[in-house]
Amino acid sequence: MNLISSLKSCRQVLKDDREFQSIGFPKNWYTQFHYRGRWESRFLKTYKVDLIEAKILNQKVQFPLSFPYSGMAKGILLDQEYLVHNVLTKQPKRILDLGANIGLGALFFKCQFPEAEFICVEPDSRNLPLLEKTISLNDISAQVLPCAVGSKAGTLKLRFGDDPTCSALETSPIHDLQENIIVLVQTIPEILSLSNWHEIDLLKIDIEGAEDELLSTNNEWLNQVKNIILEIHPNTTPEKIASYIKPYGFTLTEFSQGREPVYLARKSG
Repeated sequence: MNLISSLKSCRQVLKDDREFQSIGFPKNWYTQFHYRGRWESRFLKTYKVDLIEAKILNQKVQFPLSFPYSGMAKGILLDQEYLVHNVLTKQPKRILDLGANIGLGALFFKCQFPEAEFICVEPDSRNLPLLEKTISLNDISAQVLPCAVGSKAGTLKLRFGDDPTCSALETSPIHDLQENIIVLVQTIPEILSLSNWHEIDLLKIDIEGAEDELLSTNNEWLNQVKNIILEIHPNTTPEKIASYIKPYGFTLTEFSQGREPVYLARKSG
C-alpha cells in the first residue's frame, strides 16, 4: 500500500469512527478496533472478540464483535440497510432470517419490532456461538437453525475462507473459496413446518449468491411470504429476481444504496 492509498484508508477509518460515535460507541473505538484487527490479521490470525455496548434506534444493545465482521456491522448499523419500520404497512410478527451470521440483522429488526419472533438460519459453524450470544444478550425471541437453505432438502458443500461473512454453498459461483464442509440443507416449507409457522411477515435473505436458486425453483412457498428484504449478488440480477417473485404478487425495488445494494419486495394490494 503506497502513501496516498494509506492516507485515504486512514481518512475512511476516521470517518467510520465518527459515524460509530454517533450511535453511542466510544470516541476512537473504531480506529483502535480497525488497526488492532489489521495487526491480528497480519500476524496472529486470531481475533479478539469485543463485547460491544451501543445504541440502535435509541435502544441500548450488546453484542460480540471481532474484526472480520466489521464490514457487515457498518452496513447494518451505519448504513441502516434494514431500516424498514417506516415502509411496511404492518409490523411483522414472524421474521425469517436467512444468513443470520452473528445476529446483527436480527438485532436491528428486534429494535424496530420488539414483539417479533425470529427463525435464524446460519450454516457456518464459526458464527453460531456469536449468534447465540447476540440473541441471549438482547432477549431476542429466536430459534437458531444450524443449516443452509435451498430449494431441495439434503446436504451440500459449504465453501469458506478466512472471512466468516461470505461463506457460500457449492451451488453459488461467487467468491473464490478453497475450503469446504458438508452442511444440512433445508427448504422453506420444512423450516416453517419445524417451527409451526404458517406465514412469514418479513423474509431477510443474505445467502451469498444462493438467492437465485432459492427464489426460482420450487418457490410456491412465496405465497406464504408478505415482505422480502435481500441482497442480490453478482451471479444474478435484480431483473431475474423480480421475474421469479412477480407471479406471487411481489414488486421489487432498490431499497438501500450503502456499502451493499439491498432490495425490498412487497406484495401489491
